[in-house]
Amino acid sequence: MWLIETSTLKLEFFTEVKKGSYAILSHTWEKEEISFEQFRNPTLHNLHRHPALHKISKTCHLASEKGVSYVWVDTCCIDKSSSAELSEAINSMFRYYQDAAFCIAFISDLPESSNLSNLNADFESQFPHCRWLTRGWTLQELIAPTHVFFYDSNWSFRGSKSDWKSLLLRETGVDEAILDSPEGLRLVPVARRMSWVSKRQTTRPEDMAYCLLGIFDVNMPMIYGEGQKAFMRLQEEIAKDSCDLSLFAWQQLDLSQNYRGILARSPAEFSNCREIKHRIKNAIIPTEFTLTNRGLRIETALVKAPAESKDLILNLGFSYRDDWHTRTSRGWIGVYLAKTQNGFVRARPDTLFQALHQDRLRCPPALIYVRKTVNYIESLDVDRRFERAIKVELMQSPAYPEILTLEAVAPEGLWVEPRASFMHQGQGINAYVRCGVRLPDSSLRAIIVACSTMDTPVCAIWQPSDPLWLSVEQFLNNSNERADFIAADYLRFHFLSNDVDTFSSSAVKRLESQNMENVVSILAELEECTAEGGQLMFMLRIKAWIHSPADSMDTM
Repeated sequence: MWLIETSTLKLEFFTEVKKGSYAILSHTWEKEEISFEQFRNPTLHNLHRHPALHKISKTCHLASEKGVSYVWVDTCCIDKSSSAELSEAINSMFRYYQDAAFCIAFISDLPESSNLSNLNADFESQFPHCRWLTRGWTLQELIAPTHVFFYDSNWSFRGSKSDWKSLLLRETGVDEAILDSPEGLRLVPVARRMSWVSKRQTTRPEDMAYCLLGIFDVNMPMIYGEGQKAFMRLQEEIAKDSCDLSLFAWQQLDLSQNYRGILARSPAEFSNCREIKHRIKNAIIPTEFTLTNRGLRIETALVKAPAESKDLILNLGFSYRDDWHTRTSRGWIGVYLAKTQNGFVRARPDTLFQALHQDRLRCPPALIYVRKTVNYIESLDVDRRFERAIKVELMQSPAYPEILTLEAVAPEGLWVEPRASFMHQGQGINAYVRCGVRLPDSSLRAIIVACSTMDTPVCAIWQPSDPLWLSVEQFLNNSNERADFIAADYLRFHFLSNDVDTFSSSAVKRLESQNMENVVSILAELEECTAEGGQLMFMLRIKAWIHSPADSMDTM
């Protein structure tokens, strides 16, 4: 670590630095700053004429007055020509400020007070408009040090962090407890911490992520040139070391996309998270999740709110209040999820769900994946995911409303339960529906209805007495969840017939009860239709009705 000796203004290198042995400067960079190379070789660069030298010398003078012999200044104490040293410094920056004896915050655009009788009034009115509050790096420079002393443009002392805690809370959103000590940062929801930097800027887009490493206690390599990918990497690093689902509580700031991935694009999307809290005060519920090549992997019970949305909802476990009674299920916030062919995506990304008085249903726990990112073109594809979809409708006589029950579907990865539909998969879909049939003697029989839109729409029905039943069941039990269902021959050629003339868009099956008094007929019909919005889709209607063995094809 390079430090400046306050009496000689010379750089000295230390492999280990004792905590509290140096002071540190917080400031906003100007057009001309002194680099490491210039400061180390002043005779080569006419350093005495450099406009930024005064800032460094004043910092050294103030440190020396307080009995500290060394200072650290980010402009000239990092050899930026060494990528290794730059990466080490950025990853260690929070600790540099935390270990300093004190921090000198030079507010270059804070004018000297003209009201000597009321310096505080001037500071309170002028400080909120200073550039120091708008920069990404100065956030950790405020939080990390125990002592921060503010100086105006004329280097007049204007108070300390402890003097102005209420003002700093109001202007930065940083909790007073954190201003007192950064040790409690891990107890603050991730989204709330993100909100502190949501209205700040950095010169380079990558620094918007790098300036937050210490606040989230993570490390990552520096890759200047990656742009917004740096913030994506930051979120992945946070996810590796946190059980905090508020990481996903961001909100899109415009209406540019109807669907997004689970990760935010910038801290600005957390601007509405300043009030997010643990739903029950001091009750931190650990949630296991991970980010993989398929996106967010989490085992959870999604929630349905039928009157509000056809999409499902992921409960994040946080709230805007932390005084909810433990017996109530209200108050939590969540994100809307839409199922796609490649996992879930965020629906309505500009809003969060808040559980209040809506009717809500909890789905069975399941392992789900939510894609990390969705770009504009992919969002348009999600909008069209029900084009050429197959919607399933069970139809039965009002006199016998419980003949048919839906037991299982395949491929489950393409099934969207709130819409009772299979999404299309490329060229078309091979889909299977397993139903339970209640016969007139109250016995239960299983059937499998299959359909395909790979080419000409076709249907088939099997029951346990059919020769192909075991083959169909074995295929469904052992098939690859996705890959095996997009090959046309599995339905059209293997299970139906090699004779193209036998293909049909409808199929009939008669199921006889043991007493032979009545039979149940099942009719499956697959027809092309136009859904709302003009999208082409297919309707698979499965009809069931009871009649006598002598009847032929009674209608419902």
